[in-house]
Amino acid sequence: MSSSRQSLARREPALPPVQGNGRRSAHPRDARRAELEARISQQRLDVSHAMRELKEATAPIDRGWAKVQQYRGPLVLVGGLIAARGGFRPKKGLSLLKRGLMSWVMIRRLRILFDK
Repeated sequence: MSSSRQSLARREPALPPVQGNGRRSAHPRDARRAELEARISQQRLDVSHAMRELKEATAPIDRGWAKVQQYRGPLVLVGGLIAARGGFRPKKGLSLLKRGLMSWVMIRRLRILFDK
């Protein structure tokens, strides 16, 4: 026998004895494989459940981020206009910024007042 066949024969266990019905019993590797497949499917279910919980927990953050993304274009445009205006007349730009901030605060307070 060649050395590779000898090492193969040493690694592979002998076939199990034939049972009464003429079939060989299941190989130990088959049982191990079934066990591993069951563990893998359980882990997949666990990961799926954890992802669902994570999505539910982060849903408010995702909605807020979507709202920010919705207004991103206008915010960039207004920011660019303020920056351009501030480059030419800094005092005028600051006064516009103050007015804009005050308008935003006033609108928020009116919304709170009328929502009640």
